[in-house]
Amino acid sequence: MFGNYKMHEGSGVNPPYSPAYPVEWECPLRTLEVVTRVDRRKVEKLLADTPFEVVNDRVAFRFMLSPGHTLAIHAGQMFDLMVTVPVRFQDLFTQTHIFMYCSDPMGICAGRELFGYTKKDTHYAFDETPDGKVSGWVRRRNVPLVDYRFTPDPDAPLVMLTDEAEQPGGEIHVRRLPDPEKVGTAYADVVYRRTPLRYTRPLPGRIDWTLHPSQYDPIADLEPEVLGAHFMTSDVYGGGFAVEDRRLLKRLIP
Repeated sequence: MFGNYKMHEGSGVNPPYSPAYPVEWECPLRTLEVVTRVDRRKVEKLLADTPFEVVNDRVAFRFMLSPGHTLAIHAGQMFDLMVTVPVRFQDLFTQTHIFMYCSDPMGICAGRELFGYTKKDTHYAFDETPDGKVSGWVRRRNVPLVDYRFTPDPDAPLVMLTDEAEQPGGEIHVRRLPDPEKVGTAYADVVYRRTPLRYTRPLPGRIDWTLHPSQYDPIADLEPEVLGAHFMTSDVYGGGFAVEDRRLLKRLIP
Protein backbone atom coordinates (compact mmCIF):
# COMPACT_ATOMS: atom_id res chain seq x y z
CA MET A 1 0.00 0.00 0.00
CA PHE A 2 2.86 2.39 0.74
CA GLY A 3 5.13 1.68 -2.23
CA ASN A 4 7.55 -0.95 -3.39
CA TYR A 5 10.00 -0.87 -0.49
CA LYS A 6 10.34 -2.35 2.97
CA MET A 7 9.00 -0.28 5.84
CA HIS A 8 11.33 0.58 8.71
CA GLU A 9 10.42 -1.25 11.89
CA GLY A 10 8.47 1.04 14.19
CA SER A 11 7.90 3.51 11.35
CA GLY A 12 4.29 4.07 12.30
CA VAL A 13 2.00 1.59 10.53
CA ASN A 14 -0.84 0.77 12.93
CA PRO A 15 1.12 0.94 16.20
CA PRO A 16 -0.79 1.06 19.51
CA TYR A 17 0.52 4.59 20.07
CA SER A 18 1.16 7.87 18.25
CA PRO A 19 2.39 8.38 15.55
CA ALA A 20 0.27 6.31 13.17
CA TYR A 21 1.82 7.02 9.77
CA PRO A 22 4.80 5.71 7.82
CA VAL A 23 7.86 7.91 7.40
CA GLU A 24 8.44 6.60 3.85
CA TRP A 25 6.46 7.87 0.87
CA GLU A 26 6.85 8.66 -2.82
CA CYS A 27 5.01 10.24 -5.76
CA PRO A 28 5.47 12.55 -8.74
CA LEU A 29 4.71 16.25 -8.25
CA ARG A 30 2.91 18.89 -10.32
CA THR A 31 3.38 22.44 -9.05
CA LEU A 32 1.83 25.76 -9.98
CA GLU A 33 3.88 28.47 -8.30
CA VAL A 34 2.83 32.11 -7.97
CA VAL A 35 5.65 34.37 -6.79
CA THR A 36 4.51 37.55 -5.08
CA ARG A 37 5.80 40.58 -3.20
CA VAL A 38 4.48 41.05 0.36
CA ASP A 39 5.13 43.77 2.91
CA ARG A 40 8.17 42.35 4.69
CA ARG A 41 6.88 43.49 8.07
CA LYS A 42 3.91 41.12 7.75
CA VAL A 43 6.19 38.14 7.16
CA GLU A 44 8.54 39.14 9.96
CA LYS A 45 5.59 39.35 12.34
CA LEU A 46 4.48 35.84 11.42
CA LEU A 47 8.01 34.53 12.04
CA ALA A 48 8.72 36.64 15.12
CA ASP A 49 8.79 33.59 17.41
CA THR A 50 11.31 31.74 15.25
CA PRO A 51 15.10 32.21 14.96
CA PHE A 52 14.92 32.51 11.16
CA GLU A 53 16.21 35.48 9.15
CA VAL A 54 13.85 36.63 6.41
CA VAL A 55 15.75 36.98 3.12
CA ASN A 56 13.56 39.28 1.02
CA ASP A 57 9.97 40.45 0.49
CA ARG A 58 8.89 37.56 -1.75
CA VAL A 59 6.28 34.94 -0.92
CA ALA A 60 5.50 31.93 -3.11
CA PHE A 61 2.03 30.39 -3.29
CA ARG A 62 2.54 26.77 -4.40
CA PHE A 63 -0.43 24.73 -5.53
CA MET A 64 0.94 21.17 -5.50
CA LEU A 65 -0.72 18.00 -6.76
CA SER A 66 0.85 14.62 -5.94
CA PRO A 67 -0.74 11.90 -8.13
CA GLY A 68 -0.43 8.41 -6.68
CA HIS A 69 0.94 9.67 -3.36
CA THR A 70 1.67 6.57 -1.32
CA LEU A 71 0.19 8.11 1.84
CA ALA A 72 -3.09 8.76 0.01
CA ILE A 73 -3.70 5.59 -1.99
CA HIS A 74 -7.40 5.69 -1.08
CA ALA A 75 -7.81 9.10 -2.74
CA GLY A 76 -5.46 8.54 -5.67
CA GLN A 77 -3.60 11.78 -5.02
CA MET A 78 -2.74 14.40 -2.43
CA PHE A 79 -2.91 18.19 -2.68
CA ASP A 80 -1.00 20.87 -0.79
CA LEU A 81 -1.06 24.65 -0.87
CA MET A 82 2.18 25.99 0.58
CA VAL A 83 2.71 29.70 1.25
CA THR A 84 6.49 29.91 1.39
CA VAL A 85 9.20 32.46 2.23
CA PRO A 86 12.99 32.18 1.88
CA VAL A 87 14.97 32.30 5.13
CA ARG A 88 18.44 31.75 6.53
CA PHE A 89 19.37 29.85 9.67
CA GLN A 90 22.91 28.95 10.70
CA ASP A 91 24.59 27.99 7.41
CA LEU A 92 21.36 27.07 5.61
CA PHE A 93 19.76 29.02 2.76
CA THR A 94 16.33 27.47 2.92
CA GLN A 95 12.60 28.21 3.16
CA THR A 96 9.72 28.00 5.60
CA HIS A 97 5.98 27.71 5.05
CA ILE A 98 3.96 30.37 6.87
CA PHE A 99 0.65 28.81 5.79
CA MET A 100 0.03 25.26 4.58
CA TYR A 101 -3.09 23.34 3.57
CA CYS A 102 -3.26 19.61 2.85
CA SER A 103 -6.03 17.33 1.59
CA ASP A 104 -4.95 14.18 3.45
CA PRO A 105 -5.14 13.58 7.23
CA MET A 106 -2.06 11.36 7.23
CA GLY A 107 -0.06 14.07 5.46
CA ILE A 108 -1.33 16.66 7.94
CA CYS A 109 -0.40 14.62 11.01
CA ALA A 110 3.00 13.57 9.69
CA GLY A 111 3.87 17.10 8.61
CA ARG A 112 2.87 18.76 11.86
CA GLU A 113 4.33 16.17 14.24
CA LEU A 114 7.56 15.31 12.42
CA PHE A 115 8.56 18.64 10.91
CA GLY A 116 6.53 21.41 12.57
CA TYR A 117 4.52 22.19 9.45
CA THR A 118 1.59 24.60 9.76
CA LYS A 119 -0.65 22.22 7.78
CA LYS A 120 -4.43 22.47 8.04
CA ASP A 121 -7.16 20.46 6.35
CA THR A 122 -8.49 21.52 2.97
CA HIS A 123 -10.63 20.61 -0.03
CA TYR A 124 -9.42 21.54 -3.48
CA ALA A 125 -9.68 21.43 -7.24
CA PHE A 126 -6.62 21.18 -9.49
CA ASP A 127 -7.53 20.75 -13.15
CA GLU A 128 -5.15 20.65 -16.11
CA THR A 129 -6.02 20.88 -19.79
CA PRO A 130 -3.96 19.66 -22.79
CA ASP A 131 -2.97 23.24 -23.68
CA GLY A 132 -1.19 23.65 -20.32
CA LYS A 133 -3.81 25.65 -18.46
CA VAL A 134 -4.31 24.92 -14.76
CA SER A 135 -7.33 26.01 -12.75
CA GLY A 136 -8.86 25.21 -9.41
CA TRP A 137 -9.78 26.38 -5.95
CA VAL A 138 -8.89 25.86 -2.30
CA ARG A 139 -11.49 25.75 0.46
CA ARG A 140 -11.27 24.97 4.15
CA ARG A 141 -14.43 23.68 5.84
CA ASN A 142 -16.53 25.13 3.02
CA VAL A 143 -14.90 28.56 3.39
CA PRO A 144 -13.28 29.67 0.09
CA LEU A 145 -9.63 30.67 0.35
CA VAL A 146 -8.39 30.86 -3.26
CA ASP A 147 -9.76 30.58 -6.79
CA TYR A 148 -7.08 30.46 -9.49
CA ARG A 149 -6.54 30.07 -13.23
CA PHE A 150 -3.11 29.80 -14.89
CA THR A 151 -2.53 30.31 -18.61
CA PRO A 152 0.89 29.54 -20.15
CA ASP A 153 2.55 32.50 -21.85
CA PRO A 154 6.17 32.33 -23.08
CA ASP A 155 6.39 36.14 -22.92
CA ALA A 156 5.43 36.28 -19.23
CA PRO A 157 8.22 37.10 -16.75
CA LEU A 158 9.88 34.18 -14.99
CA VAL A 159 10.38 35.24 -11.37
CA MET A 160 11.72 32.85 -8.74
CA LEU A 161 11.57 33.03 -4.97
CA THR A 162 14.95 34.79 -4.85
CA ASP A 163 17.28 36.34 -7.42
CA GLU A 164 20.14 34.01 -6.47
CA ALA A 165 21.27 31.50 -9.08
CA GLU A 166 20.88 28.73 -6.50
CA GLN A 167 17.37 28.79 -5.06
CA PRO A 168 16.66 28.05 -1.37
CA GLY A 169 16.85 24.33 -0.66
CA GLY A 170 14.91 22.23 1.78
CA GLU A 171 12.43 23.36 4.43
CA ILE A 172 12.84 24.54 8.01
CA HIS A 173 10.32 25.01 10.81
CA VAL A 174 9.99 25.36 14.54
CA ARG A 175 8.27 22.21 15.81
CA ARG A 176 6.24 22.77 18.98
CA LEU A 177 4.58 20.48 21.52
CA PRO A 178 1.76 22.21 23.44
CA ASP A 179 1.78 22.11 27.23
CA PRO A 180 -1.05 19.81 28.41
CA GLU A 181 -1.66 21.82 31.60
CA LYS A 182 -1.90 25.36 30.24
CA VAL A 183 -1.77 27.45 27.10
CA GLY A 184 1.86 27.44 26.08
CA THR A 185 4.69 25.38 24.66
CA ALA A 186 6.23 22.52 26.61
CA TYR A 187 8.86 21.64 24.00
CA ALA A 188 10.16 23.27 20.81
CA ASP A 189 13.00 22.63 18.41
CA VAL A 190 14.18 23.53 14.90
CA VAL A 191 13.78 20.82 12.27
CA TYR A 192 15.16 20.82 8.71
CA ARG A 193 14.40 18.47 5.84
CA ARG A 194 15.34 18.31 2.18
CA THR A 195 13.40 15.95 -0.04
CA PRO A 196 14.57 14.86 -3.50
CA LEU A 197 13.17 16.95 -6.36
CA ARG A 198 14.07 17.14 -10.04
CA TYR A 199 11.86 19.86 -11.47
CA THR A 200 11.41 20.49 -15.16
CA ARG A 201 12.25 23.90 -16.58
CA PRO A 202 9.55 26.31 -15.31
CA LEU A 203 6.83 27.15 -17.84
CA PRO A 204 5.94 30.85 -17.35
CA GLY A 205 2.43 32.16 -17.65
CA ARG A 206 -0.25 34.49 -16.32
CA ILE A 207 -2.27 33.99 -13.16
CA ASP A 208 -5.84 35.14 -12.63
CA TRP A 209 -6.74 34.54 -9.03
CA THR A 210 -8.81 35.70 -6.07
CA LEU A 211 -7.73 35.40 -2.45
CA HIS A 212 -10.81 35.36 -0.23
CA PRO A 213 -10.77 36.98 3.22
CA SER A 214 -11.03 34.52 6.11
CA GLN A 215 -10.84 35.22 9.81
CA TYR A 216 -9.26 31.85 10.55
CA ASP A 217 -7.05 31.49 7.46
CA PRO A 218 -5.87 35.05 6.75
CA ILE A 219 -3.76 34.43 3.64
CA ALA A 220 -5.59 37.26 1.86
CA ASP A 221 -4.35 39.64 4.56
CA LEU A 222 -0.87 39.30 3.08
CA GLU A 223 -2.15 41.43 0.16
CA PRO A 224 0.39 39.89 -2.23
CA GLU A 225 1.47 41.66 -5.41
CA VAL A 226 1.95 39.11 -8.19
CA LEU A 227 5.42 39.16 -9.75
CA GLY A 228 5.15 36.02 -11.87
CA ALA A 229 3.67 32.55 -12.19
CA HIS A 230 4.98 29.31 -13.62
CA PHE A 231 4.24 25.59 -13.80
CA MET A 232 6.71 22.73 -13.34
CA THR A 233 6.75 19.01 -12.61
CA SER A 234 9.02 16.47 -10.98
CA ASP A 235 8.96 12.70 -11.42
CA VAL A 236 11.14 12.42 -8.33
CA TYR A 237 9.62 13.30 -4.97
CA GLY A 238 9.57 11.36 -1.73
CA GLY A 239 10.43 11.07 1.91
CA GLY A 240 12.08 8.72 4.35
CA PHE A 241 15.48 8.10 5.86
CA ALA A 242 16.89 6.58 2.67
CA VAL A 243 16.12 9.49 0.33
CA GLU A 244 16.02 12.77 2.26
CA ASP A 245 18.20 14.93 4.47
CA ARG A 246 16.49 15.13 7.89
CA ARG A 247 18.04 17.05 10.78
CA LEU A 248 17.06 18.19 14.26
CA LEU A 249 19.13 21.38 14.36
CA LYS A 250 18.48 22.99 17.72
CA ARG A 251 16.37 22.59 20.83
CA LEU A 252 14.64 25.81 21.85
CA ILE A 253 12.42 24.77 24.79
CA PRO A 254 13.32 23.63 27.40
